[in-house]
Amino acid sequence: MKKFKSVIIVTVMLLVSLCANAQNGEKRKASREQMIEVQAKHIAQDLALDDKTYNRFTETYIRYKKEMWAMAPKRCKKDRKLSETEEEAAQHMRQRFEQSQKMLDIRDKYYKEFSKFMTQKQIELMYDKERKIMQRLSQRHKNGPHRRK
Repeated sequence: MKKFKSVIIVTVMLLVSLCANAQNGEKRKASREQMIEVQAKHIAQDLALDDKTYNRFTETYIRYKKEMWAMAPKRCKKDRKLSETEEEAAQHMRQRFEQSQKMLDIRDKYYKEFSKFMTQKQIELMYDKERKIMQRLSQRHKNGPHRRK
């Protein structure tokens, strides 16, 4: 009887932990989009944009970041690079160049879009702020969540 109760308790605990992990996965997806929005609002505030420009900027910036993230390179195993043939290595290089060109095309497209309602100095400052935010996030990622203060 005691074993039966123990098995039930362990099963319930397992189910609860699985449900919690599933919910965390949903939160991560939402948090990525929320992060874009927070980043857009933060940059817009730093640029001291008026209300109309602020709204247009955040909408455009969110579209820009989503397109860029959709094009972001997928992480692959480093071991593959050591074992690939010359032909495979050349193919991978061509794919990286194509992807880089697509990302550059997106940046150019949105530069033109931002130029319609922002000054060149504001755009330059926006890219500078974006770079600093990404460096800060990268540094946090390197330090790990347990080391953040």
